[in-house]
Amino acid sequence: MEKPVNTSNNNKMHGLILGVLGIILTIVGVAIITVRGMPFRGSGLGTVSVLVGIVLLIIGALRLFYKQPK
Repeated sequence: MEKPVNTSNNNKMHGLILGVLGIILTIVGVAIITVRGMPFRGSGLGTVSVLVGIVLLIIGALRLFYKQPK
């Protein structure tokens, strides 16, 4: 009997998803902070978005590097 071949590595999927969400939140936060005429400019939402995006990037990077198969 042949072993089933696992072509994808699901160990890194959570880290990649958190990294992508972090990048998106950081870009949206910077856009809210810098673009004139944005509806939420000055409300603090841009700063919170940037901070949450950076935290998600750090968590995603840690999960990506430390979730190695043994």
